[in-house]
Amino acid sequence: MLKKIIVLGSALAIGVTAYSVVTIVQQPSSAAAVEKPTVVQSSVSEQLKMLESGIIPTSAYDTAQTWAKAVKLRNGALQYALLTEQARSGLKAPLENAHWVTGASSPWVEGFTVASITDDSVGSGQNQKLKYQIDFDLVTSTGKFGTDRAILVVSQQGDQWFVESVAPASDKSVGIWNTPESLNDQNIEKTFEAMKAYDSKLGYRILLPEKVMSKLKIVEATLPNEEGNPSSVQFYYKDTAAKKDVPLATVVRLTKEQAKLPYYQEHPFLTKIGESKEGVFYSLYPSEHQYAGNEESEQGREWMQLLEVLQARIGKSLQP
Repeated sequence: MLKKIIVLGSALAIGVTAYSVVTIVQQPSSAAAVEKPTVVQSSVSEQLKMLESGIIPTSAYDTAQTWAKAVKLRNGALQYALLTEQARSGLKAPLENAHWVTGASSPWVEGFTVASITDDSVGSGQNQKLKYQIDFDLVTSTGKFGTDRAILVVSQQGDQWFVESVAPASDKSVGIWNTPESLNDQNIEKTFEAMKAYDSKLGYRILLPEKVMSKLKIVEATLPNEEGNPSSVQFYYKDTAAKKDVPLATVVRLTKEQAKLPYYQEHPFLTKIGESKEGVFYSLYPSEHQYAGNEESEQGREWMQLLEVLQARIGKSLQP
């Protein structure tokens, strides 16, 4: 009997000791807790690499097509995924700053054509490089804008084809495949058939296509609902069918002292577009579609097209 008790006691002791060890092991140390986000981050990075690897085409033409489609969709993440490691150098930061969006709201890509330049193929087998000419058909709310041409070089790595380089076909290119900040604005302005400037008394200037300007009513007035009644330039869409002026956008000018007030520092709808000796300028847009419920009507579509043009241009014509 005594022998059985001793054996049972030993077993319990071993069990308690084992339980203690398990309990201690299951409690994460502070060091392990610190390492956990790194593990998660590493997992996400590995997942992203696998996703990128899975979308790389196994034919040169398909890679050129996929890249062109990504440009049309303004999908900078897909454009980046198709690049070789060397071609990616220096591009990640500007793409992140642009939230992985490329191109512009106006002009935008309506379609594209991909043509191979067979005379410029280099190498053979798995070291082969091919060159493609890609023409992007650009449009604005006023109609056709022109063609932007890119020269794409793709190279083979294993069974897959990557984009090795992208270059404009000429110095007149817009570079619609770049981030919004890297577009050639001067060439965009030169390409417009006719431009018209509006110079406000507030020291604000905007340059728009004549066809766009003809559909706008521009008013300079104070904003009584905002603190200090700041001055503004207000843009309206002239809805000739309904015979009314519909709000599109507002440029607000604040003095530098007003801009420092908590009211404007915390304003949820104002976006700073620049400053000059005349003051600090902000953009302000309607919080909802002015043709809600009728967005697909002729007037609803035209209102949205004008809004997109203004959003693309409103902060680029500020006088120093």
